[in-house]
Amino acid sequence: MEFRLPELGEGVSEGELIKWRVKEGEMVKDDQPLCEVMTDKATIEIPSPFSGKIKQLVAKEGEIVKVHQLMVVAEGASGAAPAAHAAPAVEAPRPAASVAAAVSSAAAPAPATKFSADVLASPATRKMARENGVDLGSVPASGPHGRVLMDDVARALSGASAPAPVKSSRVFAAGEVERTPIRGMRKKISEKMRLSKDKAAHFTYVEEADATELVRLRTQAKAIAEKQGIKLTYLPFILKAMVAALKQHPRLNSTLDEATNEIVTHHTYNISLSVQTEDGLTVPVVKHVEQKTIFELAREIADIVDRARKKKLVMEDFQGSTITLTNAGSIGGLFATPIINYPEVAILGFNKIFRKPVVVNRGGKEKLAIRDWTYFSISMDHRILDGAEAAEFMKTFISFIENPSLLVLG
Repeated sequence: MEFRLPELGEGVSEGELIKWRVKEGEMVKDDQPLCEVMTDKATIEIPSPFSGKIKQLVAKEGEIVKVHQLMVVAEGASGAAPAAHAAPAVEAPRPAASVAAAVSSAAAPAPATKFSADVLASPATRKMARENGVDLGSVPASGPHGRVLMDDVARALSGASAPAPVKSSRVFAAGEVERTPIRGMRKKISEKMRLSKDKAAHFTYVEEADATELVRLRTQAKAIAEKQGIKLTYLPFILKAMVAALKQHPRLNSTLDEATNEIVTHHTYNISLSVQTEDGLTVPVVKHVEQKTIFELAREIADIVDRARKKKLVMEDFQGSTITLTNAGSIGGLFATPIINYPEVAILGFNKIFRKPVVVNRGGKEKLAIRDWTYFSISMDHRILDGAEAAEFMKTFISFIENPSLLVLG
């Protein structure tokens, strides 16, 4: 029996074979993970559509494999034909207005419980759990990418704990080097960054902001959010301020169509967030930011970040972005010069908030005060946007950061 790479999604014609999950000579079962394939959008686990013995692994790790290209030859195989669509599973923060008005027009519902259907597991594992009355959502997973294995269900039934992972470190001799192939997400990051630098004419504009009122509002709102099970960071406020400013400076919410030599200005605000994972940087999209409250955005951001780090994002999570926000504030640093997420024309950088003595004017008198301070940096494509547009956008954006109560008016 021959197994060929199945359809990976609309518009996707190839992917990089990241890792084989089986070996030649190994007996595999129906729905057992065969391999991981990375496309431009996501990493997809390909399950086996057959049971049988692996005779030959035709494709090699690191190889770019086309859809319908031969990947595996098996013998004694039985099961469904391998032409079915592979379901993608990425196993890849002056007096402010009232907090209730500035944060949310309506209370968001309590977070949903994690049900068995949301858990990564094979049909055989699900059947075993179902027949024994085990909730997969409560079973500690020991499989790759958070997959619950049959052994995990068996341990849950017996009351045993999952085995602790064994960690070891290698000691290198003096002068020894280590070579690591550039594959998977790091390869995709490399390709996209090179494309962006080759295509776009980058320039970066930096401005500072007094974030004292934003910090105060977020602190007040955080207490309300916690009662609803919501983790409230600064990011929802930044996203809403971006939308308010982009409505006044719409050309920044654009993408470039080089095939038609047109600037495509979007009036929907789909903002990509840069998320650091153990495999590298990924940029899932928060869609229709203009339609969502602060609390709704907080829930969605928490979900996206969690799924990104558990490698459970799907292709839809990466589609439709109109502008990107990159956030290094939790790590530190004053500001950076972010690289545009091509073919977008702008990317905003949010940096750390810190306490700083500054001169303020109160009643016509200058006084020294301790304020919460931060820097924002925006990189743009100079082919499309000019420095004056960067400065005007940043002026508008920072007015919402320094006076977050104005966000309820947008």
